[in-house]
Amino acid sequence: MTGVLAPALVLGLVGSAHCIGMCGPLALAVPSAGSGWSGRLAGGLLLNGGRVVTYMLLGGLFGTFGRGLALAGVQQGVSITLGVLILAGLIAPAL
Repeated sequence: MTGVLAPALVLGLVGSAHCIGMCGPLALAVPSAGSGWSGRLAGGLLLNGGRVVTYMLLGGLFGTFGRGLALAGVQQGVSITLGVLILAGLIAPAL
């Protein structure tokens, strides 16, 4: 169990740093509906609600696309091709 906790802690800390850098400015840019804690709460709910809905829609879109590829019988070929292209894109600048 301890072997799992240390990596989880490290991933949590790294994820927090990512959130501070990427999400922090967005959260600060959200206008509050009013002064006080209720305005901040409304702004936070608006920001996070929009984020969750956007992730749900994008996940559904990509899931539907992936399911369509699986039904067409080409998902494995597309996955391998895209994997090779990603690796080539990583290796090419190093040459």
